[in-house]
Amino acid sequence: MLKQLKKEWIWVALILVVTFITFSPSLKNGFVNWDDDENITQNSNIQELNAANLKGIFSSTITGGYTPLTSLTFAIETHFFGMKPGVFHFNNILLHLLCTLLVFIFLRKLGSSLFITVVATLLFGIHPMRVESVTWITERKDVLYGFFYLLSLILYVTYYKSRKRVYYFLAIFSFVFALISKIQAVSLPLLLLLTDFYFEKRFTLKQVWDKVPFFVLSLITGIAGIFILGSQGTLHTDTSLPLVQRLFIGTYSFCAYVIKALWPYQLSAIYPVPQKLSVIFYLSPMMVIFLSGLIYRYGRHIKEVIFGTLFFLFNIVFMLQVLGAGQAFLADRFTYIAYIGLFFLIGWALEFLFSGKWKIYAVTGVVLYMGALGFVTWNRTQVWKNSNTLFTDVIQKYPNSAIAFNNLGLYFRDQNQNDKALAAYEKAIELKPEGYLSYTNRGEVWFDQGETEKALTDMNRAIQLNPDYSKALSNRGAIWGSKKEYAKALKDLDKSIAIDNRNLKAYINRSLVYFTMGKFDKAIQDVNSYVEMKADNADMFNLRALCYSRMNNNQEAFADFTRCIQLNPKSGAFYQNRSMVLYKMGDKPGALRDILKAQELGAKVDQGYVEMLKSR
Repeated sequence: MLKQLKKEWIWVALILVVTFITFSPSLKNGFVNWDDDENITQNSNIQELNAANLKGIFSSTITGGYTPLTSLTFAIETHFFGMKPGVFHFNNILLHLLCTLLVFIFLRKLGSSLFITVVATLLFGIHPMRVESVTWITERKDVLYGFFYLLSLILYVTYYKSRKRVYYFLAIFSFVFALISKIQAVSLPLLLLLTDFYFEKRFTLKQVWDKVPFFVLSLITGIAGIFILGSQGTLHTDTSLPLVQRLFIGTYSFCAYVIKALWPYQLSAIYPVPQKLSVIFYLSPMMVIFLSGLIYRYGRHIKEVIFGTLFFLFNIVFMLQVLGAGQAFLADRFTYIAYIGLFFLIGWALEFLFSGKWKIYAVTGVVLYMGALGFVTWNRTQVWKNSNTLFTDVIQKYPNSAIAFNNLGLYFRDQNQNDKALAAYEKAIELKPEGYLSYTNRGEVWFDQGETEKALTDMNRAIQLNPDYSKALSNRGAIWGSKKEYAKALKDLDKSIAIDNRNLKAYINRSLVYFTMGKFDKAIQDVNSYVEMKADNADMFNLRALCYSRMNNNQEAFADFTRCIQLNPKSGAFYQNRSMVLYKMGDKPGALRDILKAQELGAKVDQGYVEMLKSR
């Protein structure tokens, strides 16, 4: 027994090492502008680990989803390590390794042979369809919900075998954590019933009754999720296809996922929804019928076949995008847990080959196949290096993807390559004239270049397309402010903040408008709202300090200028501003020290002021 256990853990260690090596290139990757901005780099809730942000994490949604536990992990990482993408990537890999370990434990607890367990677990660890879930930082929710999902399954199996209620309640507890990591966890009660069937080879009313708490939690989460998706427009599809034709999208997606499990072809971060279905979509139901008939004919009495098939089906059926396809109708991440069923079937099928006269050929083939999968995964992780590599890859495979061109434009703008950014936005708008995101983003580039009227035209168009888009309203408010049309500016900025009261840029823009208008008390209120969410922006403390100074609240101004210097000690302007306040407070030696420091740091100072302080 001890020898067998030792052998098992050697296999586990080997699988985990191979998996880590396979995904290790992602440790050098950065953030991408495919939701990493909204979830992490621009998410005000995770900038500071405080009570206000914790409340925001658990009371708000991001990009149409409620994933507070995932956001909490981001907040903890940011608190202890700052915005270091390598840390986020490492923790994604770590969670994937834990999930891989739990797959091994779960299958062994089911009673699967060591061979089936090793094959299925290794496939789970290194398969190229894992890359999106592991290498995309935003998809922390996949590996996080996967961990609690699998843990709940293991705890339930332990309860089933021991009948100790503590494991039952721990399974429910773990399920709750899975649900607040990602809504996809709602399928768990079906998997628990399937597990009962695997052990008993039948379904009973008692089994269903035992799962009532799980079903209730799933139902509540599912209804809430649909409401959230609907209220935020995420259920909107980027296709005018009628429902009947979208059924073919569902069958095509199902077939694609099955094929990609064996042959992961043409992987992409985005699979755009087709505006017109090709013949292969209409043929896909035939493949579904063929596979169903095959399984019924040869596998309906084999519990492994039933278990593996239904494990996959129960997890993938909710992700077939028939009712709401959004920007894509396929996504590699949707298979993160679902593929365990197919990998289990592959391991079960291979066990037959390994027991016959073809064993040597089977071993060779499997080793080469696993090596090929690992190699593809290794290369695929590097596609996610940055937004340029990611969306260039999408465009190479899907040249008509407007969102890919839009996000490529965002990347070029961040790199100060505005001409390339404008060209990318032009292409995005050409492909999708109703794309308010691209108009907004192009308008920002025009504004940066001083093309105010062009910027205003683009923001007007974006708001016409989506009157409740907070970012466009905030940007137009800034444009009106630059044109000294303050009433219009405040109208847009007020609406922007009313729509999204955590829009940091809107608070910046409105506080600047108030400051310019001489309404210092209101500017201070906006700065206060901002720093409650993000307390590391020296410029905002500087603005508040200037307001206090204009109001002759010198102590408050001094404290804020000091905070500015702590945050950015290399800015001469902050020392210069503090010098002025110190002079107003009667501290000429302190004022002199600060103005000389400002001069040393390269600030342009008034020499008459310096000489006046020296002549004290």
